[in-house]
Amino acid sequence: MVRSLPKKHARWTPEEDAELRRRCEAGEYLVDIARLMGRTQEGLRTRCNLLGIACRSAPRQSKGSLAAE
Repeated sequence: MVRSLPKKHARWTPEEDAELRRRCEAGEYLVDIARLMGRTQEGLRTRCNLLGIACRSAPRQSKGSLAAE
């Protein structure tokens, strides 16, 4: 299986900006969007800040869930 590498330092297209905005507004998590778009989480976070888009980070695990393992 060939895995595509993140588009590190690749220019953003207007279509990618629109997809990022749509997915963030839909409440998708940054980690999932990064995987789908082939970008790094940090790259998405930077782009969101530049465009003024609020996006959700992955939910944190509660400390109680670690004790159960």
